[in-house]
Amino acid sequence: LILRIKKQIREQLSPRHVPAFILPIADIPYTINGKKIETIVKRIISGEAITPSETIANPE
Repeated sequence: LILRIKKQIREQLSPRHVPAFILPIADIPYTINGKKIETIVKRIISGEAITPSETIANPE
C-alpha cells in the first residue's frame, strides 16, 4: 500500500513531493470544530508527550 501511495504521488505530482516515510494510523486528532490538530500529530511522530485537551474531539 505504501509503495502504491508513493507511486501515485510521484506520477501525479512529482518525485520531489514523495514523502520520506508514510505511517499507517488509526485516526487523526481533530478539534471539536472539525479541524486537524497538526501540532499533536507532529508531537506523536517526534515521540513527545501529549497533554490531554478538552478541545480534542477524538482524544483516544
